[in-house]
Parts: sequence; structure tokens; C-alpha cells
Amino acid sequence: MPISLLFAINNEGRIYTLSTSSSMWRELQYVGQEFKKLSAVPHFLWAVGGDHQIYVYVHGLDIPIRVKEESYENERWLPLEGFSSRLLPTDRYHFSSVDGTVDRSIDKIRVPSMAWQWEGDWHLDTTLDGQPLDHTGWSYAVDFPAQYHAQKQWKSCVRRRKWIRYRRYSAMNSWCAIAPLHKDPTQEPFIVVSIGGQSIPGGIPGTMLVWAVTAQGRVMFRTGVSTTSPEGLRWTAVALPQGCEVNQLSVGPTGLVWALLLNGRALVRSGISRDSPTGESWLEVRPPGEGLRLIHVSVGTNAVWAVSSDKRVWFRKGVKGDAANISEDLAMGSGWVEMVGNMAYVSVAPNDQVWAVGSEDRCIYYRTGVTSSELTGKKWRMVQAAMQLSRASSNASLVSNNSHHRHSITGSIREKHRSWTSLNRPHSTYEPSSLGARECEEQSRSAPTTLRLRTERIQLLNESSQSRDSVSESSENGDSDIKAGTQTEEITGKHFETTPKNPKAWSPVRSVGSVVGTEAHPETDCSVWDADLTRDSGVYGEDEDAATLYWAEFDAMWSWVEAGACTVDPAQQTPNWFIDVGSIPQEDLAQPWRIAILDELRSRIPPATNEFDNYETAVETSSWIRTGEARCNLPINGNTTVTLYEDCVIQLEWIGNSGTFTVLNPDGATTKSQFSLSEVTCVVCCSEPANPRLAIHIPRLSKQPLKLQFGGDTDMEDWMANLTSVCCQVNEVQGRPANNSMWVTTALGDVFVFDPVTMELNQQQENVYIQDFDVVGKDTPQEITLHNGCPPGTVIEITGCIHDDADRVSFNLVAHSVLKIRHKAHTEIKFMPFHFNARFADNVIVRNSMIESEWGMEEREGGMPLATGQEFSIRIMCEEDGYKTYVNDSFFTFYNNRLPMQSVYKLEVVGKVKLFKVTYQTKEVIISPLEMFWRQMGGHLRRVETCHHGVTWGIGYDHTAWVYTDGWGGAFLKGLESSSNGIHPMTDTQDYLVYENQRWNPLTGYTSTGLPTDRYMWSDVTGKHKRTREHAKLLSMHWHWVSDWLVDFHTPGGVDRDGWQYAVDFPATYHAQKHFTDYVRRRRWYRRCAIGTTGPWQELGNTKILDVSMQPADDTVDSPIFVWAVAARGDAILRRCVSQSNPIGSVWEHVACDQALCSISCGPGNRVWAVGRNGSAYRRSGITTDKPEGDFWQNIEPPSGAQLKQISVGTANIWALDNNGRLCVRKEVTNIFPEGTHWQVLINDPANLETSPNTSSGFRHVSAGRTSIWAVTNSGYICRRCGTTLDNPAGTGWDFGIGVTL
Repeated sequence: MPISLLFAINNEGRIYTLSTSSSMWRELQYVGQEFKKLSAVPHFLWAVGGDHQIYVYVHGLDIPIRVKEESYENERWLPLEGFSSRLLPTDRYHFSSVDGTVDRSIDKIRVPSMAWQWEGDWHLDTTLDGQPLDHTGWSYAVDFPAQYHAQKQWKSCVRRRKWIRYRRYSAMNSWCAIAPLHKDPTQEPFIVVSIGGQSIPGGIPGTMLVWAVTAQGRVMFRTGVSTTSPEGLRWTAVALPQGCEVNQLSVGPTGLVWALLLNGRALVRSGISRDSPTGESWLEVRPPGEGLRLIHVSVGTNAVWAVSSDKRVWFRKGVKGDAANISEDLAMGSGWVEMVGNMAYVSVAPNDQVWAVGSEDRCIYYRTGVTSSELTGKKWRMVQAAMQLSRASSNASLVSNNSHHRHSITGSIREKHRSWTSLNRPHSTYEPSSLGARECEEQSRSAPTTLRLRTERIQLLNESSQSRDSVSESSENGDSDIKAGTQTEEITGKHFETTPKNPKAWSPVRSVGSVVGTEAHPETDCSVWDADLTRDSGVYGEDEDAATLYWAEFDAMWSWVEAGACTVDPAQQTPNWFIDVGSIPQEDLAQPWRIAILDELRSRIPPATNEFDNYETAVETSSWIRTGEARCNLPINGNTTVTLYEDCVIQLEWIGNSGTFTVLNPDGATTKSQFSLSEVTCVVCCSEPANPRLAIHIPRLSKQPLKLQFGGDTDMEDWMANLTSVCCQVNEVQGRPANNSMWVTTALGDVFVFDPVTMELNQQQENVYIQDFDVVGKDTPQEITLHNGCPPGTVIEITGCIHDDADRVSFNLVAHSVLKIRHKAHTEIKFMPFHFNARFADNVIVRNSMIESEWGMEEREGGMPLATGQEFSIRIMCEEDGYKTYVNDSFFTFYNNRLPMQSVYKLEVVGKVKLFKVTYQTKEVIISPLEMFWRQMGGHLRRVETCHHGVTWGIGYDHTAWVYTDGWGGAFLKGLESSSNGIHPMTDTQDYLVYENQRWNPLTGYTSTGLPTDRYMWSDVTGKHKRTREHAKLLSMHWHWVSDWLVDFHTPGGVDRDGWQYAVDFPATYHAQKHFTDYVRRRRWYRRCAIGTTGPWQELGNTKILDVSMQPADDTVDSPIFVWAVAARGDAILRRCVSQSNPIGSVWEHVACDQALCSISCGPGNRVWAVGRNGSAYRRSGITTDKPEGDFWQNIEPPSGAQLKQISVGTANIWALDNNGRLCVRKEVTNIFPEGTHWQVLINDPANLETSPNTSSGFRHVSAGRTSIWAVTNSGYICRRCGTTLDNPAGTGWDFGIGVTL
């Protein structure tokens, strides 16, 4: 689970936080304002201050809040003037929105409040749908509105260009005051505020709902609150039933609102949905019993808890937040259930975990045992954690006065004190992780910090404590930017010692609709804002002086607890917040008297003697057989492409260091298939819902894998664990993979790795790598794949015997052929760099080359050293200029290159010849994609990224970032040859998608009855497969549903208010608005499920990322590694301080980009390329070792008629993948022109190509490594590009491996 925070308010109005990764309360930086009530969601706090006004606090964001303002400048062509800003009366505004309906004059667009700051000036967007425009940025059309084009045409009567400017929320980690309802804040103060709705069904991501209650009992709703607009827009009153006055309310994550009246009754707001966030009406819920008044309520996802006037706790059963907008009964629940214990307040977390404040002792309690099936939990457990105290807090003197009753807190106040939780570093808020990184709340280096006013010293804090501002740079720069006699402080507007220079500005920062009525602009009002002083800031301030802060444990008096931002999974290990009765403090264990007693007891134990020294060493022999039942897919009548699952008995036999796998008939008498475990290259799960299956890949014996179907998930996982274990032993792979390993993920989220170390050791001889091919007993013609090609330094040696009746014998080095369209048909164009043909009838050896299926000029000199009926040896040595050939150990000829030597990919032997041996020698390790052994590592991820220093990151399907911990195993591999260290719990989510299709009928309108030729009315996206909501099943026992079926309002292409998309027919291009010619429609339903597993991965913060790439600065040990990523909103971010010793890094740094990105890649030579969501490529310029973030983005146009979706930067080339599944290579990339000149698009194989595997289905991913290019086809095959050189970065063909639906 990600790190989250529990918030609480003590009796002094101070806010404290307790992190799930820590065991200590830490005070939120105190700035002179006390708080009464608090409500939270992740990264956003809303609170009611002591002045009964509302404040918002944004914290812990790695990515700054940036909003792009757009304005379109429109012009029309006039006969005499040309293009002019004088438009027709029926035209749109000169500066307008994209649809032209809103006036967007750039001189009238201002930042909403003082909490925002402009980033740069207005500038032009010089791209149109990914295609570059000229420097003026104009696009042309016939009229408004119409289709715009980059080039002006004779009929272009109008034109427009887009101006953009970014504004940034700069009040990060600072309290921002929300405007009161009236000019006089005391006229109608607030008493309660609550935030939620972040998971409202079908809502726009980032939407939040904020409700509040005034002292007059009115209910207010804050419109426009979201992650990109933390303050919202304005307050809107929500009408109440006649005579009702509300004194408390709560908003759940799904938007469900419960309110309590002064008379103790409860009201529930019905009809809250994405289209109606304020709901429709109020429903009354009576208290639990006669004479009882409800005084406090808290709403979760599927739970509502309340406290009555007698401090009893009540649970409301029958509440279901996801369906509360469509069912009043599910919003109101069905009845009250009394819980044990007396509490003053309760707070329900988004996952329905419950926290409470005791009514008598004012301690915080956690409800244990709360699960989705048992929402009431089991018992209350007290939270006990150390607390950070300051001299400004009255609790400091309280602890000091009672030190002789507690932990003997004596001596200098600078001494750091320990609590019962055995704090290793009491002055820190984090504990060292196994990765050597901090587990505290990470802060973005570029995130804007709190706004500060320059004032005289505030006498609020003790003069002896020199509190350092958490966001000031004075601690590092020696206060060089601050005038003498002034100090930068975070203040709240209270306790002013002096008046600010600008009386219109006050602190905290005023929000939208401020009664002040003016706005502070950083570029004009330096007395309010000094951007040079802003820097990092987090939830807490910098570590204060030792005289100001220390740690202690005492019984704090809590007045409020808030769990809206806290996520504790009861199925996993709970945070270290609890102390069991009877436990002994670590300080007592280290007492000298205890150590002396233990030493004395140890001295009384007699020394151990080994009674088995005289026995011989035992020899361990391991031999076992495991038998089970399964269903096996065996070929039908010898046809390997058509299989049928049949009942069978499977047997795994292990003897010593080898084993065999056997498939038998159900009676166990007849063997259907048997093979050695050394033939297995991969054991992978290929389950389908309700059909647990695994596949065993044996590519040297069969092109199709052997698939086994089991009766249950447990049996399948047991067999998979055993097969994985013994196959790893056979291939001698275990432990952490080498730094140059390859990582892949399957479509089911399983993570596999190929470690080339064993292959290198088997092939390496001195400084070369040698591979011997098994050719004995095989008939000719033979084709032997040369996986490394024939670069200079390659040696091929062939020995054999020529038959007596042989006429011709050929030894050919063959390159990949090319398919070209000729006369509307694909023709294979062949290439053969070297043809060595012995013609015994002519007594000559002919050397030649075939270029584009045509033979060149023959070379016949040299005589005939070969003879029929005799043995021979031929050695071909590849040099820079050609092929040097030796026959029977004597030099025969030198053949000059006519085609690039790197294009060779196989040796072809034709004729009547018997081969004895073929040896292939190269300077690099020889890797055959079909012979690569893939080992499962554990975990569940969508993709994995690594570098040659061994640092590996992963991304889950929910876009959570994970870092490899050097372990292996987890999940079903637990207990076998897996590591025990570095294995962490992992969670991930996925969505099941079902499409509802309808056709228009003249009589009934749209109906689910289609034509006989139509697709299924409930289907997948293609319409070829029937999918229904009722028959949807989970993939395995590790998955569980976390939502019901909901309409997806975020389907690509847009939807109407009911989620429908319209089209002329199936299939076609779908759009959101119904047209007259639309006869079909569809809408997408989704249901979310989650998996709980374990693996060697550690979660990296809370920032969600879409893509990641890493590149070491150099090849030295522990050199910096530059990690670039794309955040969920499309922002480019750079991870700082990543290295081999610290793979998790420290902080994210935001790198501004005008376009939202979807893919990013970095490579050698300080090269960083990215792909925007508009399909265009971007190159980061100005990157150096000292300035890894670079200067600016340079737009690179995509291939004509295509849009890119993924990019990968290699050592000498840049590869990209377009939305049609085609690969593109950037040509002529040099140091002088690092952006290259154009894209070369690789044409995929035709769909009717008979050879398999092939690229006819297109590609889904490409990865450019240091020495090779790898890709994954849409059909799931992994393949490597052959023949890539500096002169030909696109290569010549593909070398295919196994297909495991990668």
C-alpha cells in the first residue's frame, strides 16, 4: 500500500499527522492559526479555523498543479485587406474559445487568485494534430467552424492560431483562505466542512465535492473543486427542508452526503451523481432509538458510522455508496447496529476502515477486523505513537512537569527522547528502507512553495527558538536574497506584529472571490510575492532547532481525527502504531544489569560438542516423481495448428540434476508426449476466466507450447511452482539476475527475466564466443540461423563429407528477403551476400552475390580444392572488406563485399553433402531468441524498464511505480528457491470492459434486437466475441471485485450524458452526439477488480506514471542514473539521486512541456525523446551532466499520415511505434543534427503471409537497447531486429522468439 497520512487535531487546535511508514506523530507546521474541524482526501486538506473561516491546504504533490489557458485568435480574409481581425457580425470573437462561443481576450485572462502564478508569457502553439505549423502558427479553413489545415489554399477564407499560457498553483504546502460568504466574515461563520467525492461513479478524474455548514445551519456546496482547482469557484446554498438546521455533515468518497440536524435526526442527500453533484432531495433517517440524538456522522464507501449524544457508537447497515445515486434505499441503509465502546468522534476512511476519538480519555482508536464482508469490525485498538513537541506547545511543559512519572525526560531540552516504539532515529520522520531510500512523503523539487509575506519578526513563537521556514532558501544561500532586518515566515493573518507593506494582501493567501477584491500579481507586486524565495516544501517544515523540537510519548488530548486520506489494508501488516500490553521497551532490554544476567546464564551452559565428527559425510541424492491429472491440448491428427483438450495424466520426474516431463493417457499406460526439462524455455500462466492453465514452451521440439488445464487455481500454481523450480535448477539460474538481463511482462501481468550469464559462460572461450550447431545425421538442405550476423571478426567453420554422386554443393550466407508489391501482389525479393558454389562437373567453385533476386558477376578463379567422396573443411572469415575463405586449412580466395556483411542472418547448405560439424564464432555472446530461458520473478506489473547498471523499475496497471528490490519469488513461488528478503505485498487493479450495442428501429427506436449480420448485442470491442456482465468471471482466486458494473463516461471519442456513442453502422467511427444518419450506438460498461500478491518490488511514492526510462550517466560504479517518466496527467518528470546503491532515488523534478506526453525514452549521449498525446515527437535540447533537465522541447513531426504512440532511444538509433502498429526509425541522426531528418517506416508483413510467426499483426512495443533492438508483436511474439548498423539503423529483418502473449 502507498504511504498515507492520518490527521488529528489536539486540544490546542494543532494539526498532527501520522504516516503509515512511521510510528511518530508529527505536527503540521504551525503558523499561528488553530483549527477546530478537519476533512481530508489524499494531498488536500480542508479545515475550519479558530476564526470559523475555511482554509485549504495542498501538500505532498510530486507534480505541481499547472493549468493551460488557451485562446484562439481568429481572422477572416477580406478582398482589400487580406486576413484581418475585422470579422463578420455572425462570426466568432476575435479571441475566443475553441468553439468560438466564449470571449477569451488574452488581456482579460487573469489568474484566479493570489494562490496562482503565471509561468512565462503567452506564446503560440505551432502544431496542429501533431503536425508542425510555420512560425506564425496559423491554420486555415473554408469557414468557421470547419476542418483546419496547415497549408493555405485558394478557398481558405478564415484562419486561426492558438495562444497558450500556463499558470501554476503556488500556494503549495501553505494554508489558503477560502473567501467567506459575506464581506464581514463574522456575519455567517462556518462550523463544519467536509470533502469527498473523489470516487464518484463516472466522475471526471480529479473531481472533488466540498460541503460546509454555517453557524446559521445552512448547507453550502463549493463548486468547481478539483485537483487542478483546489480552491474551487464559489459557494452555492443547498436548500433544506422547512425548519431544519444542520450542525454537522460528512461526504463519502462516492459523493454520498449525510447531515445531522440540531434535533439529532439525520438527512441523506439523494440523487448525487456526476451530472448533479449537489443532488436532488433530502431523505430523513431517524436516530437509533427514542430520546437519542445523533451528534456526529462519518461516511465511507459502503459504511456509515455515527455517535449519539450518550457517546455510543452506531453502524448503519445496508449502505452502498457506488449505487447510492440510483437507489434511495442503498443511500439510507436499512438499520442501526450498536457497537461496543464510547467515542466522541468517528472517521471512516475511503476503504471503510474506522478511526475514533475516545469520549473519556481522548485517545485515538482504530477498529480492527473491518473487511468488505464484515464492515463492523471486531474491536477497538488504541493508537500509541511518539509525538513531536515544540516549545510553543503547552504540552511540552506538561510532559516536562510529569517526567518523573513517564520516561524520565530530563536534562537539556536538546536531548532527543525515545518512545516505546524503539525509535532508531527519533529526530527523523522516516526509517531507512532496504533500498537505501527515504520512505517519507516525497516532495517535488520544482513544486511551488508557500506564499510568504515579508514582515518583521513575529513574537508568537518563543524568541529563543529560531524557527526556520520550511520553504526558504536562506538556510542554503545564507539569506543572500533577503534584506537585512526582515525574515520570511508563513503566517495566517493573525498576531501581526507589524502591518504588511501592501495592506490589500493578507496571509493566508486569499482564494477565489476574496472580499479584498484585488489580486496580487508576482510580476508587479514584489511586496507580496518574491518568487526567488520559493523552494521545496512539504507537509512539514524543515527540521527545527533541537531547542525547539523533541520527541516524547504522553497521553495527548485529541479533539478530532480524520482518516479521509489514510489507507490501511487490514489484510497486510498494519503500521507500527500499536503497542501490545506486556511488551518491553527497547531501552529496558539494553540496560547493563539485564545484559550482565544474560551473560552469566550463558556462561553456565556447557560448550556444545559435535557428536558426528567420526561419521563419513553423507551424499545427498534427490530423486522424486510427482503425478497429477490435467487436460492437455494435443494436436489433432498430427495438425499442430488445431488442438483439443483431452484428459490425461501428467508426470514430473526428477533425478539428480535433470528431469523429464511426461504426458500419459488417463489410464497411465500409454505415453502421449515426453521431453527433457532442458528443452523447456518458459513456463507461463495462460489462464482464462474459470479455466486455470499454464503453457510449457519447448520451441526446439514444437512450435506450439504444451498447454495444461487444471481443475483449480491451487493445482495449477503448485505445478507451475514445481516446474519453474526444477527448470531453474536445470538452467543453473537463481538469485538476482545480472545487470544486462532482459525483462518482459505478459498480458496477464506476470514478470519474466532472461539472464544471459549462463549462456555467456557456456560459449566464452578466451575473448570470443563459440556456438556449435547440432547437424549430425540431418539431411540437406539445411538452414542454420546466425543470430549475430556476420560482422567483422566472425568465423564460420564447416566440416563434412561430399557424396560420391554430388553434382553441386553450395554454402550460402543469406540475408533477409523483402516483400514488395508488384502487380497488386506481394513478391519476395531475395538477397544473398555470399554464394560459394562447388560445381564438380565444371571443376570450378563459383562465388557470387544475389541482389534483389538477381545474380551478379561470377568469380571462378582458384581451381577446385574439393572432391567428391572426400571429407572437407571450409572456414569463412569475415573481414572489413569481404570474406576470406580457407578450404582444407589452405587459403583459397578473398571475396569482396557487395552487400553489407551485417545483413547476413543464416547459413544455407544445399547439395549432396553430409555435415559433421558447424561452428559459429563471434565477438559477442550469441543469443538465440528461441533458446532464451525465461524465469518468472514474481509480482504483477504492466511493464518493466531497466538499464545496464541493473536498476529496474516497474509500472502497474493502475500506474503505480515499483522498484526492484534484488529479490525473487513471492506469490505462488513462496517457499521454493526464492528469496525471503525484499518480498513486499503488491496490489494492482484492472477493468473488465463490456460493450452494449443497439440498433435503431423505426417503430421502437434504439433496441437490443439487431440484424442477423450484426455483432453481439453484448460484446467485446471488436464485436466478434460475446461478452455479458452476468457471465464475467475473475481470472483467478487472487482477484476480487472492488466495484459493480458502471457505465464508462470516459470512452475514447466522447459520450452523451447516458454514456452512448453513435455511428452510421457497425463498425464505424463513433462520436458523442447523435446525428440524423446514425443507426447504431454503443456504450461501454466497466467493472474494476483488484489483485493482492507479493513480489520483489517496493512501491515508489504516490505519483502515478504512464511511462518510464532510465540511462546511467556513465559506466562507472554507482554513477548517477537519469530516470525520466511521464506522469498520469502527461507531465514530464525527472527522478533525482537514482543510482545502484539508491535505486529508489529521492525526489521528482517537474520538467515543463506545452503538450501532454504519453511516452518518453532516454539514451546515451544525453538524448531524451518523448511522444505527445497529439501523436508528435519531441526532443529535449540542452541536456548536460550538470543540467540533466535540459532547456526546451523541440517538436519533431511524425511520419506522414500517422501518429506516434511510443518511442525508444538506443545507442545509435531512435525507434518509434505509430498508432497503426508500424515501426519507424529516425534517419540521419548525427551529433550535428541530433534531431535527424526524416522517419523511415517499416512495412509490416502482409496479412496473408503463410509463414509464422510474422509481423502481419503489427507491433505493440519496441525497445532499443545498447546493442540490439527488440520488439513485441500484437500476436505476442518477441523478436529481435537483425542487420542494424550505423549506416542502416533500420536493419534488414526479424529473428523471432517464443510467443507468450507478452
